[in-house]
Amino acid sequence: MPTCQCANTSIHYQREGNGPTLLLLHGLGSSHRDWQAQIDAFKSNFDVIAPDFPLHGESNGDIHTFSLPYCARIIHALLDELEVEQAIVIGISMGGMVGLELAIHHPQKVARLAVVNALAECKPRRWNEWWMLLSRRFLLAYVSVENIAKLMAKQLLPGKGLEEARKKAVARWSRNDRESYIAAFNAVINWSVTGRLAAVRCPIFILSAEHDYTPVGAKKVLAYIYPEGEMDCLNGAHHLAPLEAPEQFNQRLSLWLLNSEHVSSV
Repeated sequence: MPTCQCANTSIHYQREGNGPTLLLLHGLGSSHRDWQAQIDAFKSNFDVIAPDFPLHGESNGDIHTFSLPYCARIIHALLDELEVEQAIVIGISMGGMVGLELAIHHPQKVARLAVVNALAECKPRRWNEWWMLLSRRFLLAYVSVENIAKLMAKQLLPGKGLEEARKKAVARWSRNDRESYIAAFNAVINWSVTGRLAAVRCPIFILSAEHDYTPVGAKKVLAYIYPEGEMDCLNGAHHLAPLEAPEQFNQRLSLWLLNSEHVSSV
């Protein structure tokens, strides 16, 4: 897999296809590999780039300087190194947060932005959000990374028919370095760009899974505040919809991409 030096950080990425650039940003503890179903689906019409964030996948990084704004700077540097003037950005969970940071600080790089199962802040407010935070901290302190991966796979990829997906996800996620994961987790908690949303200039698409951590209604509010905001919900899906229901996810994403008047000009 290609590597690019960006701000003293070695960033690994996968790049396939030709056409307008489609940038896929993964979530916490994940890597570009969780996007394979989307890479395969869209590479025939798009120049698909799927990087590993610092401290994730095959990319290195510093646990002391990791932050979501830093990730956005790294992605901006990567796009410059790859001579990409503008991209359609799709980010899930933490990747959606980095996508917002990128759209705020480097608006010229983002033609359109799809935020999947993420909001403009990650501050626990409801009891279940506090419970998820505290339980995750407990797991990080006392449970092995492999067992955490197994627990997360059962929670994020539930139900029959996903046994193989869970097995592969556990194998990938078990490779995470504990300290790197903790640093990334701490960077996500209490992150917010709610006071800077006016700086987002591109059309935004909020895509929610029906059974995501955060309520669908909150995502409707986020989409509503944008003149060109759009929102949709994937019925029956959970947080990792691209892995859990790739055909449903890709179909809805395809509709958004095909209806984009900006695709041909990127």
